[in-house]
Amino acid sequence: MLKLFILVIAGAVFPLLADPYWLRVASSALLLSSLAYSHNLFFHFLGYPTFGGVAFFGIGAYTFSLLFSHNLPIYASLPFAGILSSLFAIPLLPVVLRLKSHYFAIGTLALQITLMEVAENLSITGGTKGYALKVSESSNLIAFYLFLFLTVILLIYCAFLERSILGKTLKAIKEDEEAAQILGINPMPYKMLMLISMTFSLGLLGGTFSIWSAYIDAPTVFSPVLSVKTFFILILSMRAPVLGPLLWSILFELIFELMWSSFPQVHGLLLGIAIILLILIFPKGVLWKGS
Repeated sequence: MLKLFILVIAGAVFPLLADPYWLRVASSALLLSSLAYSHNLFFHFLGYPTFGGVAFFGIGAYTFSLLFSHNLPIYASLPFAGILSSLFAIPLLPVVLRLKSHYFAIGTLALQITLMEVAENLSITGGTKGYALKVSESSNLIAFYLFLFLTVILLIYCAFLERSILGKTLKAIKEDEEAAQILGINPMPYKMLMLISMTFSLGLLGGTFSIWSAYIDAPTVFSPVLSVKTFFILILSMRAPVLGPLLWSILFELIFELMWSSFPQVHGLLLGIAIILLILIFPKGVLWKGS
């Protein structure tokens, strides 16, 4: 609890001390950590590798942008971004849950790429031109605090699940679904709860990203690169699902900025090599001291 309190205070004060560049780096780290926490609801607690969960992030981004561009205020547009993402996911549940392991990961990634292609060819989404939003000068600050808020809420939710009976039930389903059913546990309501939790938070994140970037297009909000970065954080956080996503996201963004500023021509290659080496060295994740 003390660590969380320090995190919130530090996050609240940070924009007052940081210049715009570091504010943007911090926002990127919080975005990545929130994406990881959202995906962990299905990955860590139910064992489903939602490699293409960014599909719902994109739905949220487009939903917010459409509503906001039609003069609906931020506080009204943002909840709809989460709600529509969840509503889109619910009919898919009986289909996608037939897939297991890497087949599930490939299936969700296929959904993400399909939505990207659809968004690029619809006039309502702006096609290949995307959407430019008229946001205020304080949009970066607003987005930072929204990212911080979502990160804290998701961290608390994951900590609750890690220690609660609900979380133990989810892990029982993850370990052996048939055995859980024999014990009288119906897996479907629990999967539905985690699906709605994950997709709702991803939709909110997509809407917040729209505020932050002031411009969205399909290759950005449905980007497979974003899926790779998120899944990389998930793997390194397997043994520390509560603090791991936040700590690794901060470290990842700092390394990314260092490589980008020092080696602009080959930073992507170096970052890819670093990701591969870390996964090879820590295939089961890293256990942070005290986590």
